[in-house]
Amino acid sequence: MRTTLSTQMLEAINAESSGEVILPLVRLTQVDWADAIRLVPNTEQVVHMGEVFEPLAFEVGMPDEEAQGVPVLEWVADNSDRRLVEALRAVRGAVQVGIMWVLASDPDHIQMGPGDLEMRVAEYNAQSISGTLGVEPILDMQFGYLTMNTTTTPALF
Repeated sequence: MRTTLSTQMLEAINAESSGEVILPLVRLTQVDWADAIRLVPNTEQVVHMGEVFEPLAFEVGMPDEEAQGVPVLEWVADNSDRRLVEALRAVRGAVQVGIMWVLASDPDHIQMGPGDLEMRVAEYNAQSISGTLGVEPILDMQFGYLTMNTTTTPALF
């Protein structure tokens, strides 16, 4: 998910103060949903490549690069709009999550990402919705086309 950041993004990150706003764009999809849910932590809609991302107060944390194990992102959203909870209640299986970071001044240029993640569990209460976004689907996929078991390769066992 790493990428080379633009000069504009590097200046915004390293400046003592900046007029630039770094926005994460989140796209939630699930096979049972008619359309994707697109969210941005902003006070107004953001249009990225023709797709409209609706404003919702949320925070998403980046994984620690020093941590051991599978990297995960923590996601916490404000539960002010009950439509997201209704959509999550209808989920069977996992929610596919796409996340990318853009600058508010240039939302069509992806600064970091896109990251393809999966949310298997979401928790919610009256104030917030939270979930853990992970990359486990890649680790669950079979590598290679051969199966090694006692029948096909008895010398290994």
